[in-house]
Amino acid sequence: MDNNLEKFFTGKLFRIPFYQRDYAWNTGNIDDLFEDILEAIETKTNHYIGTFILSAGNEKPWFNVVDGQQRLTTLMMLFNAVIQKLDSEKEKIINLDKFVCTESGIESTPIWKLELLNDNNQFFKSMLSGEDTIPRTRSQQMLKMAYKHIETRVKELPDQRLFLDAMRNLEVMEFAENNDGKAIRMFQTVNDRGQPLTNMEKAKSLLIYYSNRFLSGKLDEYINTSFGDIFHDYTEIKTIGEECQISVISSNKFSEDSIMRYHYLAYADDLYDYDASENYVLDTYLKKTLKPLRTQEAELRKIIENYVNDLKKYYNSTVMVMRKVKTDPKYYKLFSILGLSATLYPLIIRLETRGLLESPLIQMKDKQFLDLIEVTDFRVYKMRGTNPRADMSALARDAKKLSSKDIENKIRYFVQRFMGDDEFERHLKTTYHNTPTVHMIIEFGEEVINQRAYNLSELQHFKKTQPTVEHIFPQQERFSFPNLEFDNVDEYKHLIQTIGNLTVLEKTLNSQCQNKIPDQKISGGFYEKSSYEDAKRISAQVKNLGLPFTRNDIEKRTNQFVEFIKLRWKV
Repeated sequence: MDNNLEKFFTGKLFRIPFYQRDYAWNTGNIDDLFEDILEAIETKTNHYIGTFILSAGNEKPWFNVVDGQQRLTTLMMLFNAVIQKLDSEKEKIINLDKFVCTESGIESTPIWKLELLNDNNQFFKSMLSGEDTIPRTRSQQMLKMAYKHIETRVKELPDQRLFLDAMRNLEVMEFAENNDGKAIRMFQTVNDRGQPLTNMEKAKSLLIYYSNRFLSGKLDEYINTSFGDIFHDYTEIKTIGEECQISVISSNKFSEDSIMRYHYLAYADDLYDYDASENYVLDTYLKKTLKPLRTQEAELRKIIENYVNDLKKYYNSTVMVMRKVKTDPKYYKLFSILGLSATLYPLIIRLETRGLLESPLIQMKDKQFLDLIEVTDFRVYKMRGTNPRADMSALARDAKKLSSKDIENKIRYFVQRFMGDDEFERHLKTTYHNTPTVHMIIEFGEEVINQRAYNLSELQHFKKTQPTVEHIFPQQERFSFPNLEFDNVDEYKHLIQTIGNLTVLEKTLNSQCQNKIPDQKISGGFYEKSSYEDAKRISAQVKNLGLPFTRNDIEKRTNQFVEFIKLRWKV
């Protein structure tokens, strides 16, 4: 039915159901809403801002918000911010009672018009009450950022009272069903939210539709509960990814759909495509898989249960891996410092779902599958710089059913095929590789120089200082030839790009070393100040010998690194 906001809020209390995702609007979405309201004021019209789909259930006046939670949460913040700017205390009380919270009459406990998910709920209420709130999760950060932006814009409005009147009269369309399953079926055909739907949200709606329409709603609750867990897991995954600066996960392009795609690559047999996009998973794989089964109840139920169960398990396994990144130096180095290739995510998470990731290998008894994944990334994706997606995706798909022995053999074969031992050694001796150098220098510092593993706080310090690859002899020659055992420019140009001429420095130190020759860097104390043991060792060796760093030193370092790397990342 058609409504304005004042009628829509009357007599209702709203609750965000557990299966919904957390708040996700950005300042651009909020600005669009402001523009709608300002346009309504300017044109003296009642602007339409979209549809709300509700589920009434048996707890009236409470309604579950099946569609429209992002807009409703934002509108609550906007109402609160505008009402707080009214001059009349009486008007404040009346409008807060109508749009934000009301006194219950029992010990004056306020009843809020909107209940958010989990720990976001108390944070939301405290924030709107004017308390000094400290966000502890990504969703709380999003809420606080949104409210601060709203408060800033409301403060600059020329007439808050006029703006509030325009808000009351914003037009909405409301659909209410008596259970969540039916409401989500309606959601399949009605949608115009400000925040674009993810494919994961569409997948949840599609699965609910098939359950509600063709299975008499038998799997509605199971799907809702599972997707609620999935969306909560995603929030934690994204939060850890940003905290630990995992490039794949902290990227703006990474979303719930990314993990849904990784899962598809490690799950599907029919309609499989190693190059599948995120849209393909929903529009081709899921829809074409479900459609032919509409009249086959038992098979449809089996397909939905298997898919949802494995998807939920896959998300949870991703969370488990991310938690280890926060606490385990080995995982931190792989994901945050080396930067595991996105192409390897489907396989590594599948191994975690099967409990194999930390299992010992058969042919490399002192190593785990996690070590073999690191070798694969270091040699194929970082050192060679190639991305054989078809082969790796097929391996990820097959890993859900192969024996651990077969998986190990297939990964080792993959590495030997795309970066065999002989080619690996040639690359090490002749080619400069920027990407894996930081990781390699840290490992060298642990195993060769210190002979102890760095703890997590040390690794986090390295990451915080923005480690950068340092050319010991600068890329632009700074002296005449022959000199420092170099005969000519061509020889210099070749050798300075080999691994023996590389170390790692903090970004600030690296910038101070720019275009200086080794003796100037060492006498200036730049290497000595570094946290990296390799740079310190170069400085100490040169000072102890009283001799300059030369061409011969590059070759010695290259040979030492080659032997170390061959053993450290062998298959």
